[in-house]
Amino acid sequence: MGIRDTYIVLGNMASMWVGIVGGILLGDVWPYRLCPFVMNNLTPLQMLFMILLRNIAFSLMVFLISYSVLLAGLILFVEGLYVGFMTSFVARSLMVIVPLLPHGVFEVLGYSLIALAGVRYHGNGDYVRVLVIGFVLIIAAALIESFVSVQIARHLLGKELCDIVNT
Repeated sequence: MGIRDTYIVLGNMASMWVGIVGGILLGDVWPYRLCPFVMNNLTPLQMLFMILLRNIAFSLMVFLISYSVLLAGLILFVEGLYVGFMTSFVARSLMVIVPLLPHGVFEVLGYSLIALAGVRYHGNGDYVRVLVIGFVLIIAAALIESFVSVQIARHLLGKELCDIVNT
């Protein structure tokens, strides 16, 4: 991976993290509060399956739509806004970013590599290795999210966490 590819990946990662923080801040001013159904009454294995299904589907979309670096960054920014916005409904605090960090590092890097693979694919470049590494990171992130991040959220956010502490 050359210096240009490194900058593409770092730019995509920054774009998604800015979107996440922006989504959290946007959700904080939203007058309504709801709880994502994904967290309620699911075992970690059920949650892992749902997370994998969603993240792999999104990864394929990112790969297929990433015709250019700008488009890839825009897609990841919008996804970051969505994630941050939905996360802000769980608890009204910037503390919600803490449970995102353990799996988010791998997930954001995975999406960024998959976006780079998409740019390379559409530009007739070598993309398979980058794509595989991206998917491995997405799978690792799903494992961490379903078994670790949820426990961190429950511990840190307590009763503020949509009343799902005792599930």
